[in-house]
Amino acid sequence: MGAVALTGCDLDPDGAAAPSSAPSPDPDQRVVESARRELRVLVSRLSATGATALVAVHRAQLAALQGDPPPTTARSRPLTPAQTVVREQRAAERFTRWAKTCENGDLARVLASIAAGIRMQPVLRATR
Repeated sequence: MGAVALTGCDLDPDGAAAPSSAPSPDPDQRVVESARRELRVLVSRLSATGATALVAVHRAQLAALQGDPPPTTARSRPLTPAQTVVREQRAAERFTRWAKTCENGDLARVLASIAAGIRMQPVLRATR
């Protein structure tokens, strides 16, 4: 009797609705992509400046976000020291905002850590 009851129940008698093959989009994917893009731009611009310590920090941060570094053949205009400070401050603000708005707690902690790491760099500490 149990087998009959199970086989007789069909929630979709026509079979018209096929299961969705596309997974639901990750609500934080746009944040991750923006964060990776921000770090790639910083790595490119700072590489042209010769700020090797900052480049190393941003490469490690990009790796934490599972991002690929920009190609080494890409050439960018070097940043002045003042432009470097402005770019780094803007990046720290963006990472802080992204950390506050993302839904995934682990991702929020990584983004907040990146913001703190940027703020701890000597180039920004010297401006206080």
